[in-house]
Amino acid sequence: MQLTSLSLIDFRLHATRTLDFSTPTTVLVGNNATGKTAILEAVYLLSTGNSFRAKVTGELISFSAQFARVAASIMDQAGEQTQLQILLTHGLLQGKKVSARTFFVNDVKRQRRRLTSFLSSVLFRPEDMRLIEGSPSRRRGFLDAVLSEVSQEYERAVGVYEQALRRRNKLLQQVRVGEQPRTSLSYWTQTLLKHGEVLQEMRRQFFGHTAEVAFPLHIQTVYVPSIVSPARQAEYAEREIAAGYTLIGPHKDDFRVELELEFEQRDIAAYGSRGQQRLAVLWLKLCERSYLFSKLQAMPLLLLDDIWSELDDHSRALVEQILPEQQAIITTTHLELAEELQQRFPDRTQIVSLV
Repeated sequence: MQLTSLSLIDFRLHATRTLDFSTPTTVLVGNNATGKTAILEAVYLLSTGNSFRAKVTGELISFSAQFARVAASIMDQAGEQTQLQILLTHGLLQGKKVSARTFFVNDVKRQRRRLTSFLSSVLFRPEDMRLIEGSPSRRRGFLDAVLSEVSQEYERAVGVYEQALRRRNKLLQQVRVGEQPRTSLSYWTQTLLKHGEVLQEMRRQFFGHTAEVAFPLHIQTVYVPSIVSPARQAEYAEREIAAGYTLIGPHKDDFRVELELEFEQRDIAAYGSRGQQRLAVLWLKLCERSYLFSKLQAMPLLLLDDIWSELDDHSRALVEQILPEQQAIITTTHLELAEELQQRFPDRTQIVSLV
């Protein structure tokens, strides 16, 4: 699938904006607060049904507007066009209660998953540096987002596991003070085991796939699971009651990213430079792209927000090597970097200035 056009009405800073994507790579150039990231957000919204910034739908709508509209044209390999559209509201329209988000495919109302099946995207933004330097929960969130996109079984398992975990933790506290018998834990313990095994097996599959993703730097991931099994649950039973919460399982999983330095693989969070860490995050995104392609059989669109900052010339060249492989939209405040890219790939690159 290829994104051929995007239309925005009262979305963030854009009262009206129409963009045509006539080349595989589009570079959006403008100063801060000109709406570059909002355009990436709109594309991401069409591909996932969700925003990567807004806590509530109303934040996506221009201040003086009652609703916003995001629409796009998608072309498949046969040249057939599909129209995607999302209508965003504050929950009220002309005095009537309506859905905050309504999805349309070719002007026919559809469920979210039906709309998002037409377009896949992989997003890189500066905040993703926290995948390297941030908490394990952020890295688990990355895994859950990727795997839920390709598997409804995984998405359901995440929801059931989290609900069971909350319930079991509450019971553990009650068992600790004698308000509930230990037998009350049995059902929730088995639920965590059943769904936790699903989560960890699919996470292993993802990390197995990352080993096949080529990159100019020697980078690898190391999965650090908190194994869940009947034997380990029995081993930790007394300690969990004493602690009042669940000590093992997928909610404790983590992974680290390693870079070859002086002929040894080292944790890039501890030993890598800022630029190397930024490239490692990009590599993780390429792993996401490759995994989605293997499952969906369609190459995801790359959304690269301010990818060039904190990179030297050599590192920027590494980034540019991957651009011919798929459609990409890049944002930058540096016109000269966009022009350099266009000079290298004149037939594949267009520059769009935002004012």
